Amino acid sequence: MIQDKTSSRSNLLYSSSVKKILHIVAFVLVASCAAEPEKVSSTILLGSWKSDFDSTTLTCEDTGLFTLSFTGPKTRAIVGDYTFDGKIVTFRNRPETKLCVDETGVYEIKINGAQFIARKVKDFCPLREKQMDYSWTRVKAAGDGALGIPSAPK
Repeated sequence: MIQDKTSSRSNLLYSSSVKKILHIVAFVLVASCAAEPEKVSSTILLGSWKSDFDSTTLTCEDTGLFTLSFTGPKTRAIVGDYTFDGKIVTFRNRPETKLCVDETGVYEIKINGAQFIARKVKDFCPLREKQMDYSWTRVKAAGDGALGIPSAPK
């Protein structure tokens, strides 16, 4: 008896080894789509900024690391990763922070000279949301060590 070509194809599709291969291919495709974006595509946020609300300091490094250092004796800094494209900044707290771990905060940033204002797009971390709701003043530009003076081109 000659087997129908259609049924042999469908048997092939349902074999366990083909299913495993299809799962692996699907996983690789999803993983490649979810790859981390470039950490810092705009450098204008780099450096340290002081909150006009309570003197909390936000430091943004070119490695994509941010630190929110609070004033007060019993407060712990928030450390995380960020991306910034010149307009939108996305913050994600690291596990060692133990606060809003992996919660993403997205803000539209408007920088005017040595000040910036953040407008919340979405954030479910109450402490970060409260801090970002105020204006910030640059206290140190990246790489120069001088207060409030952007790095000069070399």
